[in-house]
Amino acid sequence: MTNRSQVRRCALNLIYALAENGSDAAAFNRDLFWGIALEKETEHYHTALAKAALHICRNSADSARLLTERSMQMENAMHGDLTTAALREEVARYAQRSAAFESALDTLRLSLTDKRRQSWEPLAEASAAVITLADVLVKLGEALLPQLADAVVYREVTDSYAALIRRRARMLSTAAALADPSAMEPTKELAGLQKQAATLAELRPAAEELADGVLAKQEELESLMAPLLQNYTTERLDAVDKAILLLSLYELRVNKLEVAIVVSEANALAHAYSGSKSAPFIHGVIAAAAKL
Repeated sequence: MTNRSQVRRCALNLIYALAENGSDAAAFNRDLFWGIALEKETEHYHTALAKAALHICRNSADSARLLTERSMQMENAMHGDLTTAALREEVARYAQRSAAFESALDTLRLSLTDKRRQSWEPLAEASAAVITLADVLVKLGEALLPQLADAVVYREVTDSYAALIRRRARMLSTAAALADPSAMEPTKELAGLQKQAATLAELRPAAEELADGVLAKQEELESLMAPLLQNYTTERLDAVDKAILLLSLYELRVNKLEVAIVVSEANALAHAYSGSKSAPFIHGVIAAAAKL
C-alpha cells in the first residue's frame, strides 16, 4: 500500500499548484504536473526495473555463446541439404534476435551505471528494448522447437539446440513479464520493483482523491479556520501554510484522523515546505480546531 505521508505530500503540492493557478485552474495540466511531481518515484521505478532485468538475465551471455556454438554445429551438419533450408533460416533469425538481445542487455548495463545520465528516459528505453526482445525470442523459440523436432535425421545436433532454447525460454519469459511487474508472482528479487510499481500506480489517484476532497470543502474549511487565526485572515496566510492547514483540517474533520497524527504530519509538511517557524503556528491552529 502506498505510504500515506507520500500521498499527503503529493496532495499538498497539487492543492498549492491549483491555488496558484486560481481562475486558470480548469486549464491546469495535471498530466504535466504529475510528470514533474513523480520524477523521483519514476526514476526509482526504472532503476529497480533495470536491476531486475539484469538480475534475471545474469547468465544470458554464457548461454548465448553456447547457442552460437550449437547453431554453427547445426549449420555444418546440414550444409548442402536443401530440405533443411527453411529450418536454417529460422535458426539464423533466432540467432540474430538473440544477438540483438545481448546488445540490449549491454546497453542497459551501461545506462544503469552511467553517472552522466541526465534523466530516467534512457534507462526506460533500454529496459523496454530488453523486455520487447525477450518477448520476441520467446515467440520465435516456440515456433522453432517443432521444426527442430521434425529434423529427425539431425537429432544429434537439433536436440541439444532445442534443449538450450527451452532453458533460455524460462529466463526470457520472466524478462518479458517485466512489462507488467505487478502481475508477476512476488519474489524476494522482485520485491523492490513491485513496491515501486505499486507506488507509481497508486500515488497519483490517492493524492488526487485527497486533494480534490480538500478543495471541494475549501470554503467550509476556511470558515472553520478563520476564527482560529490570531491577527491573521485566510487571505493573508502564506499560501503554503494555508494549503497545509486546509489539508490538515480536512484530515481531522472529514477523515477523522487522530489529532496527534494530524499534528505530526502537518509538522513534517511545514518543515519540508514552509520552514520550522510555521510549524508551531500550524500546530496551534490544528489544536484549537480539535477542541471545537
